[in-house]
Amino acid sequence: MKTYILLFEGYVSFEIMLACYFMKTQGDIITVALEKGPLQSYEGFSVNPSALLNEIDPSEVDLFIIPGGNVTAVLQRPDLMNLLKELNERKTPIAAICAGTLLLGQAQVLESKTFTTNAESEMRAVTAQGEYVNQGVVVDGHIITAKANAYVDFGIEIGKVMNIYSGPEDLEETIQVFKYFNVKA
Repeated sequence: MKTYILLFEGYVSFEIMLACYFMKTQGDIITVALEKGPLQSYEGFSVNPSALLNEIDPSEVDLFIIPGGNVTAVLQRPDLMNLLKELNERKTPIAAICAGTLLLGQAQVLESKTFTTNAESEMRAVTAQGEYVNQGVVVDGHIITAKANAYVDFGIEIGKVMNIYSGPEDLEETIQVFKYFNVKA
């Protein structure tokens, strides 16, 4: 399984780390940027993405994750919007958290979808599509959206959509460990 993670200057790494950890257990994590060179996360981590956006074959993407952060510089990128539209047409799971959801709105992939975001007013400046729901995480088909403080549930729900749990017991153990810090003795 190949999980692609969009990175941009100022992305918020904590929002996607648990989702990345879960998906790494299932296959490859490919970090993607729009241009070459290191990017700095909001938290100050310097990361060299493993691929450029124009190198992605959409048919190889099993999951595309978009973190929050300052998306202003990537919001108007036609190449990114075209990729998101193509992934949407293919029904490839796309997961966005916090301000990363604005990219889904800009790409116009929220038609007839429910979504959540920390940036509802900003979303309405970008698109009239979709119905905002004031919840931590919303899964509507292949689109997964979350508020920043729901990053644990975001990772768990991505796992459900991607069918990574071996069964109900595995899912429950994941919830107990990562959400409630209950570890079996």
